[in-house]
Amino acid sequence: MDTSGGNDVTVAHRGIDWPAHGGNPFDGALPWPGLLYWAREQPSRVFPADRVPSRDELFRAIPMGYTTLSLLARIALYHGGRQRGRWPEENRPTPRGPLQPYQLLLPATGKGRHLRLGASWPVRFALRDAEELSARAGGAVLVCQVLEFHNWH
Repeated sequence: MDTSGGNDVTVAHRGIDWPAHGGNPFDGALPWPGLLYWAREQPSRVFPADRVPSRDELFRAIPMGYTTLSLLARIALYHGGRQRGRWPEENRPTPRGPLQPYQLLLPATGKGRHLRLGASWPVRFALRDAEELSARAGGAVLVCQVLEFHNWH
């Protein structure tokens, strides 16, 4: 775990290393909220909402296989029970379809797999759950809103 800038705690990104120049989803100091993809128990890097990758880019970066591809928007980051980042909702794309609205992402374990948990609705309950989980686990928890699900096979 890398620590920089006093209270800023950043967990190293160990997910899908794409898109180029994308941000670390677990970086609370990243200045833009951003979107990310989740596939095969891994998050992609974060990209700005105004730079959604084309389908061709997506096919090259995350090859199709028997999995579900989720498009997520970052909402908040907690570490050790304290909020380390919160991103405004304006300019966030509208979710499509009947989805479980919030997901909590935990960084990769020693086995290299991240953990994704469904969270309660409305958002204040998801934030409360993330705060409590990060305090109990003593680590990072990223709160995301689900925007889309795609069967990726």
